[in-house]
Amino acid sequence: MNYSHYNTIDFVKDDFFCRWVQNPDKNTNTFWQDFMRNHPEKRTVILEAKSLVKTLGTMQATPIDEDASLEKIWNGVELEMQMSEKPSYWQRFQWQLAASVLLLIGLGYWTNYYQRENRNYEIPQLANYTNKEIEFVENQNTTNQPLSIQMSDGSEIVLQKHTRIKYPKVFEKSKREVYLVGEAFFKVKRNPQRPFIIYTKKLITQVLGTSFTIKANPDIEEERVIVKTGKVSVLAQAEVSARSDKSNVMNPNTIIVTPNQEVVYELSKAKLVKKIVELPQLLANTYDNQVFIYQNTSLTKVFSDLEKAYGIKIVYDSKRYEDCTINGNLSDETMFDKLNSITKITGLSYQVVDAQIIISGQGCNY
Repeated sequence: MNYSHYNTIDFVKDDFFCRWVQNPDKNTNTFWQDFMRNHPEKRTVILEAKSLVKTLGTMQATPIDEDASLEKIWNGVELEMQMSEKPSYWQRFQWQLAASVLLLIGLGYWTNYYQRENRNYEIPQLANYTNKEIEFVENQNTTNQPLSIQMSDGSEIVLQKHTRIKYPKVFEKSKREVYLVGEAFFKVKRNPQRPFIIYTKKLITQVLGTSFTIKANPDIEEERVIVKTGKVSVLAQAEVSARSDKSNVMNPNTIIVTPNQEVVYELSKAKLVKKIVELPQLLANTYDNQVFIYQNTSLTKVFSDLEKAYGIKIVYDSKRYEDCTINGNLSDETMFDKLNSITKITGLSYQVVDAQIIISGQGCNY
């Protein structure tokens, strides 16, 4: 998308821009901050569009009354102008022009925008069923609270708002399949003879027994699988689109994801990328007996503790750092804070590559 040619109205009508204004996240913040830094000439236009989107956004929670809504939009725009630092005649003219156009398109566009939040997205039909008489069950969370669903096999699925799933009323003997649109947390009952397979628009996720989250919201370009316990395999739909057997997820391009890891399908790159989650958690089996208090403790022991505690591989040259020791209490720090403390003490550095932590540096500087 070439945003460098966008005007105020173009930005207001852009879904990705509106999502940043209404519900910002790390990805949207990074993109738009970089864009404004690289295109300073667009800063005023973006600020105008941002203010207008916020003004229009207040219509979401109230019944639509055309006259009242138009007045509300105009009042919001006037307030934004009054709060600006003495806008010039040309700036005010731009505001008025933008507001006038929005008065005409605002109601229709935003009504459509919020209707799309609740529209019934088509659930992907991606598996091959030889028995065309299989009865399906479909559930949708229309509330503002998570909705828990107990499956016939003992698995549990927690649906977030607007999420839909579809699955056979009786699972097949060889597999358990679910079709997902939206975001859900899965706690799958282990059964090696019947793998559990989740289909979304861009991904196929297969597990035996584990807990994880899938985020496949239709209005967001990225899809991701975040593993809490166990292990899952993830494959992009594009990898199997030409194959007849779509139930077999094992493929040279399959990504194996373990606790504290996530895999993201990046549409811009058309590929899966494995990462460490933003805030890794201690694994359940190490939580009670793991402490991080060290006195003249070798770095190899410290790195080994971190690997076991978080399940994340740390790559380093044990020979080079065998004489390095540290002292300190790292118990109350997050995993990345622990690493930052260690590297600050030792003069080493680290980077995250393919969901692994790579330690580098000449050695200890103390």
